[in-house]
Amino acid sequence: MRIRTKLLIVLLGLVLPPLVAISIYALREARLLGDELAQRAAVSFKHAAESELALMVDLIGEDVADNRQMLELALAMLAGEATRILGAMPDGPDGNMPSATPLPSLDGPPGMSRKQAGEAGAELMRLAPVFDVLKQKLADNMLWAYIALPDGIIATAPAHGPMPAGYDARERPWYQAAVTMNGVAWRILVDATTNRLTATVSAPIHDRGGRLLGVVGIDAPLEALLPESDLSRRWGDGVRACFVQFKEGHLEIIGNRDFLDPNLGWKTPVTPTPLALDDPDGLSRLAAAMESRQAAQVNLTFGDEDYFAVLRPFSLAPAGLLVLVPRQAVLHQADSAESSILARTRSMMAVVVSFALLAVAAAAALAYYGSRAVTRPLTSLSAAAARLAEGDFEARAPVASQDELGRLAQTFNTMAPKLAERMRLVQDIRLAKEVQQNLLPKGPPHLPGLDLAGATIFCDETGGDYFDYLSFAPAPDGGCDIIVGDATGHGIAAALFMATGRALLRGGQGAGSGPAALLTLANALLWQDTADSGRFITLYFLRLEGGGLAPAGRLVWSRAGHDPAMVYDPATDSFAELLGPGLPLGVLPDHVYTEQSCPGLTPGQVLLLGTDGIWEARNPADAMYGKDRFREVVRRHAALSAEAIVAAVHTDVAAFQASAPRDDDITLVVLKAITV
Repeated sequence: MRIRTKLLIVLLGLVLPPLVAISIYALREARLLGDELAQRAAVSFKHAAESELALMVDLIGEDVADNRQMLELALAMLAGEATRILGAMPDGPDGNMPSATPLPSLDGPPGMSRKQAGEAGAELMRLAPVFDVLKQKLADNMLWAYIALPDGIIATAPAHGPMPAGYDARERPWYQAAVTMNGVAWRILVDATTNRLTATVSAPIHDRGGRLLGVVGIDAPLEALLPESDLSRRWGDGVRACFVQFKEGHLEIIGNRDFLDPNLGWKTPVTPTPLALDDPDGLSRLAAAMESRQAAQVNLTFGDEDYFAVLRPFSLAPAGLLVLVPRQAVLHQADSAESSILARTRSMMAVVVSFALLAVAAAAALAYYGSRAVTRPLTSLSAAAARLAEGDFEARAPVASQDELGRLAQTFNTMAPKLAERMRLVQDIRLAKEVQQNLLPKGPPHLPGLDLAGATIFCDETGGDYFDYLSFAPAPDGGCDIIVGDATGHGIAAALFMATGRALLRGGQGAGSGPAALLTLANALLWQDTADSGRFITLYFLRLEGGGLAPAGRLVWSRAGHDPAMVYDPATDSFAELLGPGLPLGVLPDHVYTEQSCPGLTPGQVLLLGTDGIWEARNPADAMYGKDRFREVVRRHAALSAEAIVAAVHTDVAAFQASAPRDDDITLVVLKAITV
């Protein structure tokens, strides 16, 4: 029965009480209802605003941490290339540097002209491609990237006008901190050319003998790391955000938008300042949270105004993000909602009084009983929804009718168990992802004369790709097994299947076991589990014997239906494939695998093991990435480190796919022979 019909029946069957009794009762109930709704709305909006603020600060803190890691990775790349170039001390710039590559500017210590600096630091021009890549990748997160030599020569990118008079890179805090700490150093500084406040990360570079070659650094605008404007747009101009550190039992501000005094120049050092608050209790709670590396949300007083303070310590640095938001800004919506409800309540009461005075008893009775019929099931439904929001998936709403409100309650009761099931599924997927990530190598082993790197990108939360580094025993000459595999399908099923294959390979390893013997054993065991499933695993098992380097070392491999490994030789600009027969694991139980071998790698050669998710990737036009494009990317980046080659391939595949969905996992392992 429709609500409209119910109201009509109630209206027709109602015995009207005396006018005065109806008026008094209606006014009383309306006032109580308004007060209750206003109070609930205020509390609800307050909790929602506080949760939103905490979540927003947490997301910004994660973004700051990500930017910090990205800058340190970029610095490591610059340091590696600078060490390679300065350690070799070539006669001139690289001959293969693109002509369109922007060149950095060169400056010298006081008393040296730019022309003299250009002649003395000519070899630094070879870093132009690296500077250009950093600028493209970091974009607005990088103001300057530079390298300073012990003789005071400094190369800066992007190029700019001359440094201010009296500028000596060796006297700057970023240079001295990197040399003193002999590692990565962060400082908040005033930029000498723009007078902007920057977060500067720097590190020293040394040759093989430990001699200081110079210091590399990257300047990031403080506003790029501290996006205070994002908070201001949501919470108003009263928001204050800053970086803080815990030192000697106190909180210190190490960077915020008020640090830069327009009357101070670039020579003025930027030093931490104590966090001065009028609320000792709130300040001590923040200090305790920072000391224990725990996020905190504290109510405190600063000046004559109350604030919400949200602290988010960084996981990889002894600092954190502190955001102060005026309490009035957070509670504005709650106060507004409460005032609006109270205003509507007073308006409704005036209408009720007016109708009562005009003796429209039927309309007053209809409004009263109608509100009772609607609000009672809605209140029950609201209480059930509140329990569900707190995590009680057993919450149910009473079904008291078969009208729209009854059907709404039935829909709610059906939704709750489905939501609980969905939450369990999400938790299971997260657990599966964590388990599979822990199965992958944490990092490559140290192999003399070899640079090794590998990475996997899953198209779902989990996947069927796998790579591993194993040390075979005994290994008196230094050896390593490199395994790359691809299970049919992807997702949780493929991840479980690949985990089984990994366990069989690791469990069957022992003295005298070669790649073919291990694959034969793993295949026989795996077939027992997959005979009726139709699933299989392609695998490439590569062993580095005698260190894997020519002339003493060799490459020994066995192939189980996987794409062959590739060896690129820059000296001849040619690719060779390490072929060999072999069925995928799990196809035939009695298949015996064979081994192939060849001489070890020579300096400069690059060996690549990947899965078909790379060359079978498709773009929005359904075109395939292909091995030709893969080889071209390897050819262009062969002079870089193994890790940089892996990153370059992943980046190029992602750019090729653009907005197209990724339907397969991508795994690549790169082994590069280097000069010892």
